[in-house]
This record gives sequence, structure tokens and C-alpha cells, in this order.
Amino acid sequence: MLEIGILGCAEIAQRMFMPAVNNNKDINCSVVGELYDAARLERFRTLFGVRGVESFEEILQDDTIDAVYVPQPPALHYEWGKKALEAGKHCFLEKPSTESFAHTEELVNIARKRGLVLQENYMFQYHSQLAEIRRMLDDGIVGDIRLIKAAFGFPLRARNDFRYNKALGGGVLLDAAGYVTKLATVLLGDSIRVDTAMLSGIDGFEVDMYGSATYSNADGLVCQGSFSMDCHYQCCMEVWGNKGKLFTNRIFTAPPGYKPTAVLETQEGTQQIDLPEDSHFERSLEMFNAAVRDDSLRNKMYDDLLVQAELIERIRQLGTGR
Repeated sequence: MLEIGILGCAEIAQRMFMPAVNNNKDINCSVVGELYDAARLERFRTLFGVRGVESFEEILQDDTIDAVYVPQPPALHYEWGKKALEAGKHCFLEKPSTESFAHTEELVNIARKRGLVLQENYMFQYHSQLAEIRRMLDDGIVGDIRLIKAAFGFPLRARNDFRYNKALGGGVLLDAAGYVTKLATVLLGDSIRVDTAMLSGIDGFEVDMYGSATYSNADGLVCQGSFSMDCHYQCCMEVWGNKGKLFTNRIFTAPPGYKPTAVLETQEGTQQIDLPEDSHFERSLEMFNAAVRDDSLRNKMYDDLLVQAELIERIRQLGTGR
């Protein structure tokens, strides 16, 4: 059984990670660390019956722990990801992997040299609905694809949210844009590139708040992506073909128990298609555990990390001129 420890009592660790672990018979979480909030640590420990420690280093030096989950803000992923890998732990990182291509490349090199799993938790890519959508597209449900559109954004959160804090790795590029970019990569494949990008701020905030990017591949397929942290909620994908259009509105965040649907429009009319429900966090953890034993899967994760980081870096360059 894979023993995993948590570096931080983040909300996502409580709401999504622990339920997913508790539904996996091959993974166990017995310890959580918290550096900043002793009361939060005690609540987490009591709620899930795990050992609580006020030191991440204690977890990293524990020989009974095989892996760590890092749900820290993006600016801390490189520091703790590197320490975890150097301590010989497999590393399950929340997205994004780091703030820069150089830091992600360094983590990949360490993980590759030591034969350790390094996974970036864009869990939506493992949801069964995406596999079903890809199958339908391959079967020609909309004919020849002419354009893909994807959008992910949400209304303003509390002002103290880390997403608005530059020092913690805030900004739409490292948040919502990462989801859209990952989806574009899944659909466009290894030859994906970023052709255009825009990033914009809003008065009163120190980070980029909304933007867009256009992706394409060697076959000429194009994906137009948009992302925002100050907008009406959007979580959708549209695929436009020469024979129809397919649309779905919970492509990134379909929770367990939710039955997603797609709408197909053709000359024959409009049809609603039921898609499979799933727990994408559970599926992501299964992939993480499988990669511990599967060299080819680990290597694919390394390659995927580098592609994602390079694309995000390119959006930054085109969107800001830096």
C-alpha cells in the first residue's frame, strides 16, 4: 500500500483529497503537516483520524511515508516539491507544477534521475466524460473538426484568496489558464503550440485577472481559449465541425455524483447526450499510484509536465511581452 502524507491543511485536501484517498484501497494517508494554523491542523486531524504534525520536514524524513501531496499555493510548489523528491518521496503536486518552466524542468530532472513519480493534478483530464467526448469526436459525431473553444472562469472570490496574491503565485495564468491549456493539449496532441495570447489586469489587483490564448497543432486544428478570475462562471467546451456542433458546460469541474451532459446540434436538430459521472480526483490518484510501478507512465507524466510548463511560459511571453 502506498503511504502518503499531506504538506498543508488546504481546503482542497479536506474537501477532495481525503475522500478520494478513503475510497482507494491501495493508498493510505496517515499524517498531515501544517505550518501556520494549529487550530486548522487539529480540526483536520480530528475529522480524518490522521496524525498531525507542525513540521513538513518530519514527514519528509519519515521512512514509512512513500509519497507526499503538496496542496500549497503555487509559489511554494517548487520549494516543497524539490525537498520531497530529494527526500526520495513520490510527489503529487497541485496545479500548476511550479511558477516557471525552469523550475518545473528542474523538478522533472530530479524525479527522472531518482525514478520518482511527479504528477501535476489536472484531474479533469482523467474524468470519464472527456474520454467519451473524445471517442465521439473520433467517430465523427460533428464531422471534420473546424474549431474548438474552451472557457474557464469564475466570479471574484474573497480578496485574501491566494489567487490574487502575486507573492503566492497568484494570477489567472497559473490558475484558470492552466486548465484551458491542459485541455487544449489533450485535444491537439504533442504538436500543440501557442500562436497568440493576451493577459490583462484589473485596477486594485496586482496579478493578471483575465485573458485568452489561441492554440494550434501541426494538422491545422485550432483551439481558442479564454480564462478569467472576474467573470460570470464559465466551464465549457465547444467543438464545431462541418456536420455539427458539440457543447458541454462542466468539462473542468464535474464533481462526484454529477451527471454531465453534452448538447449536439446538427441539421437534423438538437440532441442531449448523457455523459458518464465520475470522480476525477479518484482517477487522478489511481494514475499516481499506477505510475509508481510503471516506468512508461512516469515518463509520460514528465513529458506532459514539460509541455504544460512550456505552453504557460509562452502565454506569459506573448501576453505580457516579457
